[in-house]
Amino acid sequence: MTTRIDDPRVQIAVELPSEPGSPGHEELSGIGSGEHRPSMDVVSGWPWLDQDAHRRGTRLLTVGLRMYAAHPEIELTNLPTMFLESGMRLMKELAGYVLAGGRLEQDDVMQMRDSLPCLVGFRRIPGETPDDETVRVVLLS
Repeated sequence: MTTRIDDPRVQIAVELPSEPGSPGHEELSGIGSGEHRPSMDVVSGWPWLDQDAHRRGTRLLTVGLRMYAAHPEIELTNLPTMFLESGMRLMKELAGYVLAGGRLEQDDVMQMRDSLPCLVGFRRIPGETPDDETVRVVLLS
């Protein structure tokens, strides 16, 4: 079965770290130049792939899964912007899977490719109401 990854029922909202108010924006602004620029020893210790909360980088969120598949929206946080295209493709593949009847549950692990061990896991993130709940993608390998 071929999963359609460009289904118009689901869109991907993108929150870039360059947007004022976005988590990590202040950190990113300090990287440019000047005396307040942190050293690479400091920068290399920042957790990019932490999935506890959106701290820096890009946030991707599906829009439409709740309406068309009765499934929580899917989010991917803390994605370096250089991986935005790959992140968008991953999110569209996952949305296609859900639209085709699949479910992404807490502690599930999914292999995304046949030839490489590209594993992702899923965490349910509660919202203020059950309608705000999301499923967060955790990059495993």
